[in-house]
Amino acid sequence: MARAARTARRKPRLRTELSDADERHLQEAVELFGLPKAEVVRRLIRGSVQAGPALSAENTKAVVTLAGQVRAVGRNLSQLLRAIHRGQAVRIEDTEAVWRGLHGVVAEINDELTEMTVAYGSKLRREAGLRLPAEIDREERTA
Repeated sequence: MARAARTARRKPRLRTELSDADERHLQEAVELFGLPKAEVVRRLIRGSVQAGPALSAENTKAVVTLAGQVRAVGRNLSQLLRAIHRGQAVRIEDTEAVWRGLHGVVAEINDELTEMTVAYGSKLRREAGLRLPAEIDREERTA
């Protein structure tokens, strides 16, 4: 039975040796992000190729706050749809200001999330001395 459990796990693993300096840097990142080492490494990998969010601890807190705002918007939409189905909603023309305001809030949340993930991922790549192929192509064209 132990063998079946062992063979069922097919996730790739990474084992690597670090210099003392790299281990200190990894530990600093763990403390900075407030995440386990494995998650720090996963996020750095994703951030280096823009495959996922690379967030600081501060940005992670902001994402939690923004997620709460998105849930509130969802609740409001749900209430509005229930009112429409019950025939209690006002005419669509009378709700234009609400929809414009909702669109503005969603756009602000989107902009903030994009700025956090893209900008912070770019910062991490820059500090790690990593460049995306598109960045290399741009530099070669301007040189």
